Amino acid sequence: MKARTSVVITGILGMFFLAENLNAQNVVVRTPRIVVRTAPRVVYSRPVPNVTVVRTVPTRAVVVNYGGLRYHYYGGLYYRYYNGSYLVVNPPVGIIIESLPQGHTRVVVGTSVYYYYVGNFYVEDGTKYKIVEPPLNAIVYELPNEAEKLKIDDETYFQYNETLYKKVKTVGGKGYKVVGEIKE
Repeated sequence: MKARTSVVITGILGMFFLAENLNAQNVVVRTPRIVVRTAPRVVYSRPVPNVTVVRTVPTRAVVVNYGGLRYHYYGGLYYRYYNGSYLVVNPPVGIIIESLPQGHTRVVVGTSVYYYYVGNFYVEDGTKYKIVEPPLNAIVYELPNEAEKLKIDDETYFQYNETLYKKVKTVGGKGYKVVGEIKE
């Protein structure tokens, strides 16, 4: 009797398992899509980011703590420790440094003054400098080498980090104007 009961229970469980597998649905996984804020219905795939890894940071690098994380700053570049090496990273908005890197440029947008270096915009914060969101309509004359060229609605743009630039002609020559940002 016990053997017959266990065979019946095993058979019933097997039928549930088989029925569950027959009713399983296929799952389709799609890559994430990014929407450009300046042109609401434009969609494109995000390019693969470039990553620079170094074994050590320069000896004169300054440690900057921000948001519970340690950044090493030297010469306009920011480094984060990762798995025995250091990654060159983009600093978060709000991080404050003592002095601007050599080679920075002054950018005026309306009545506001910004300082630009390698894709980062700074404003004076007392006697220090704070990283801020790139201001719309700011024009810079150089983009970082890692900037990606994009085609959106038959227009050519350049993306660095989440900032979208458009090439423009200026009195000073070829420039790149901040026209928006790309957020996930």
